[in-house]
Amino acid sequence: MMKGFKQRFRSKTNNKPEKGKKEKKDKKEDEKAKKPSSTSSNSSSSSSSHSKSILNQSLPNKKTGSNEQISLNDDSTANSVQSSASSKSAQVTSGSGSLPFNGNNALSNGQQQQAQNQQQLQQQQQPFQQQQQPYTDLSTSNPVTSQDQQGNQQDLEISKLHAGHHVFDRIPKDDLELKPKTPQRHSSSRFEAAVNANQQFEKLASFDQVDPEYHTELFIQKVDQCKLIFDFFDPSSDIHGKENKRMTLHELTTYVSTTRMSFTEEIYKHVVEMFRINIFRPIPPPVNPVGEIYDPEEDEPVYELAWPHMQMVYEFFLKFLESPDFNNSIAKPYIDHKFVLQLLELFDSEDNRERDCLKTTLHRVYGKFLSLRSFIRKSINNIFLTFVYDTGRFNGISELLEILGSIINGFALPLKEEHKIFLIKVLIPLHKAKSITLYHPQLAYCVLQFIEKDPSLTEDVIGGLLRYWPKVNSPKELMFLNEIEDIFEIIETQEFQNIEVPLFLQLARCISSPHFQVAEKVLYYFNNEYFVSLVTENAENILPIIFPALYELAQPELEAAEQRQQQQQTEFDYDESNNWNKSISSLAYSALKIFMDSNPIAYDRACMMYEDEMKTRESRKEIREQHWLKLENYVEQLKLGDNDIQKKVEIK
Repeated sequence: MMKGFKQRFRSKTNNKPEKGKKEKKDKKEDEKAKKPSSTSSNSSSSSSSHSKSILNQSLPNKKTGSNEQISLNDDSTANSVQSSASSKSAQVTSGSGSLPFNGNNALSNGQQQQAQNQQQLQQQQQPFQQQQQPYTDLSTSNPVTSQDQQGNQQDLEISKLHAGHHVFDRIPKDDLELKPKTPQRHSSSRFEAAVNANQQFEKLASFDQVDPEYHTELFIQKVDQCKLIFDFFDPSSDIHGKENKRMTLHELTTYVSTTRMSFTEEIYKHVVEMFRINIFRPIPPPVNPVGEIYDPEEDEPVYELAWPHMQMVYEFFLKFLESPDFNNSIAKPYIDHKFVLQLLELFDSEDNRERDCLKTTLHRVYGKFLSLRSFIRKSINNIFLTFVYDTGRFNGISELLEILGSIINGFALPLKEEHKIFLIKVLIPLHKAKSITLYHPQLAYCVLQFIEKDPSLTEDVIGGLLRYWPKVNSPKELMFLNEIEDIFEIIETQEFQNIEVPLFLQLARCISSPHFQVAEKVLYYFNNEYFVSLVTENAENILPIIFPALYELAQPELEAAEQRQQQQQTEFDYDESNNWNKSISSLAYSALKIFMDSNPIAYDRACMMYEDEMKTRESRKEIREQHWLKLENYVEQLKLGDNDIQKKVEIK
């Protein structure tokens, strides 16, 4: 089939006077080409042949440069050869629609109508032909547009046989399992492509080279120049432009911090717009497209590639805010609620360097604009609530808490009700997050600030901590104990009496903890003089709660020296107490000795209560063992088949 097509293509493009011989050869070759396709042509219906003729595609003759067309349909091969010999003088124009012809070879009306219909069909097929993907015949280097994908598959296989294969073409690539690789992020944010990417950064004259009366105009021009964003993904692109922008930003920062000038409204507009363009951008979620979720505690953060310019922009904007010539009323239309929200969104950046700059910037904005303070606090509350109850992930929690620590320190007394609600509804629930290790010092500082401002909040704080106390997470439990220790430093006696019972119930469980660091942390409380004074003053209520835990740990220290020598020590210094660490026993003994010396009456009463409780436990244990023994005997008798066992055995 392919061979016949090549011969027809050559015969069509050959314009030599010897026609008879070549026409005979073409007819013979056409008959050979028709044989394999005769069965398929007979089986096809008239409708399918009509649709195939519509989808028939043609090729321009590249050798002669004429507009003659060659049909790929095997059924119309003979007609196309005869028409090519008889209509050489007739030319069908594609633009005008008219059919100029020679008088000796005039076309009939039916032929003219057929040519017009064929021309209309070709015009309708042009969009369809553009969508088809042609393949190249490697033997003739001529592009051939496929009519049917199934029919072209055989032609492609035949054409590939004539071409020289490369060594790697023989590898069965379709059989290889190619797994997608995790795309590596080069930046923790997504900078939009600059609209003026083709613009060149030209270095302007310095302020020393220009008269002072033109400094304002030059300042605005330099600020507008810094709106140009450079591509830092390619380190070699426009190196001079990047350096010129860095030097310009440094010059602006130095000028603002050292020179007194009156900032016009136009300057505020251009400076804030430049800051928006360089800093504000979308922060992607910390989730890899392929792979595990980004963990801030274990994974390395992705730093900003454009940080050399971003750092200079932050420094310039901070100097601009701190300038004595800065006017809040003029800058208020440009630094608004939208500006604050966009600034808060950037706290989710993985780059800790940027979060530090954002922390300072937001604090300056909070101090300068009194009208934005309430909105900033509410926006931070929303971020915390979303973090606790929805996402569970936000990179800038510690920085926001650090800002709040300084804000809480400046609250006026007495505290407003909204501030108390913020403590109970927002700060306390932050203790239950899994990633509390990333921000716990800042969170504890904020809580302590509230207790110092209003000691009556101690009960609410301790109750919230006990409600979210970890059950099996020992490192998190240590953080809670550290926070409790800090609260003991500032707690008042009256507030201590309100929370002593539930608090020391939890501390007693911590003393009995198998994790020695948890028990050790609680026992170290007794090294604090203020804590000891609080405990000894309320020993009658506290000692009965913690005495069993302390006594069980201090048993080796309370026993006689002769009994201690008879104990079988292992290589780990194991003792009969509930903890394997020997230092825990000595610390527990020291705590008991404090109660023994300060309030011996309460100590003796606690000993008697403990002995009674132990006797009760032993009696319950014996009764339980007897019941189990009777139950075992009952089951054994049933196995032996004793029918009178129910009368003999009574289980209470």
